[in-house]
Amino acid sequence: MDGVPVATGVVIVGDSFACTNPSLGRGIAIGLMHALGTVEVVRQHLDNPLALTLAHDSMTETRVTPWYRNTIAIDRPRLAQLKAFIEGRPELQPTDPPAQIANALLVATMYDADLFRAATEFRSLLALPQEVMARPGVVDRIMEVAGTHEAVMPPGPSREELLHMLA
Repeated sequence: MDGVPVATGVVIVGDSFACTNPSLGRGIAIGLMHALGTVEVVRQHLDNPLALTLAHDSMTETRVTPWYRNTIAIDRPRLAQLKAFIEGRPELQPTDPPAQIANALLVATMYDADLFRAATEFRSLLALPQEVMARPGVVDRIMEVAGTHEAVMPPGPSREELLHMLA
C-alpha cells in the first residue's frame, strides 16, 4: 500500500499474478518467464525479505506486466469481434492507428516473409510488439503490403452454413 509491501518474503508468480484468456496460448510461457525472473530475484535477495519483495515487484513490472497488458490489448477487441459475430452484427473496423496496423499486419504476414517473421517474434514472446513496430520501415511495409492485398479468408463454412449443417 502506498508503495510499501503489505507482506514481505512472499511473492506471487504466474497465474497468481495475472490470468489471461487461453486463446493466445501465452499463459504457460508468461508463467515460465515470471518463474525464471523469480528465481533470479530470490538468488539475489533471499536473506532480505523486504528487498526480495521490492525486487520481485520491479522484475514483474519490467518483464511480465508488459506481456500481460499486450495480451489483454489483443484479447479485448477480439472478444468484441466474436460477440458481434455471434449477434449477427457487422465487425467494427478500428479507428485508432495501433489497431489499424494490427489488422493490416494480419493481412501482410500472409504475403511478406519478413513481416511474418517479425510478427512471430511477438507471438512467440521474443520481443514486445512495440519493439518490433519501432524498427525502421516495419509499419510502412505493413501498410504497403496490406494495402495491395486482400485478407485471406479462413477455410471452412460461414456461420450460417455451420448453423444449417448443425440443424
